[in-house]
Amino acid sequence: MCSQTRYPRSSTPPPAAPTDTPALTDTPAPTDTPAPATGGVHIVQPGETLFKIGLKYNVSWTAIQAANGLADTRIYAGQRLTVPDAASAPPTASDPAASSPPPPSGEGKRFLVDLSEQRLYAYEGDTLVRTTLVSTGLWQYPTPPGTYYVYLRYTAANMRGPGYFLPDVPYVMYFYQSYGLHGTYWHSNFGTPMSHGCVNMPTAEAEWAYYWSDYGTPVIVQP
Repeated sequence: MCSQTRYPRSSTPPPAAPTDTPALTDTPAPTDTPAPATGGVHIVQPGETLFKIGLKYNVSWTAIQAANGLADTRIYAGQRLTVPDAASAPPTASDPAASSPPPPSGEGKRFLVDLSEQRLYAYEGDTLVRTTLVSTGLWQYPTPPGTYYVYLRYTAANMRGPGYFLPDVPYVMYFYQSYGLHGTYWHSNFGTPMSHGCVNMPTAEAEWAYYWSDYGTPVIVQP
């Protein structure tokens, strides 16, 4: 289970014990709607992510990652990135056209985490809108199956547990106790259980999921 110091990056820790439910924070405004653009060379600006760059050029972040041979989602200001043309970009693992299980029962937006596939699916109604590989809990720290709901959201939060401390974990969406969906900067081995119970996502995918979802969005975890 991912234990954490549950407070925004700009705040100081509350005096309550870590297991106490912290006060809710305001939900940040969603990212701007992208305008279609063509590929080319992009110079990374401060604060940009692969996800945001992909939105600008109307191409998936994984296509940019593949075009530049990036091992993970880390980029830096001033970096030159080749952006493939949207029409010629190869299909990626986050393409909703990828094979998927039947949508879970319910209406509206919801996440399905499939532990056997190590994959997260995002549905709106019966329509699959996105999917990505994830890393759920190791056998010692299993991610619990069940139906939950996002009850707490941070653009960044500190997490700590036995033998680790992770500052500024990005795009955290807690759905049960200290279990959450969140971005991951410390490994890129998605598709393999790696966590203490949380659902590790590529940071660009967690950013998308954060702004697509809201408080109360269902998270269904199935074996």
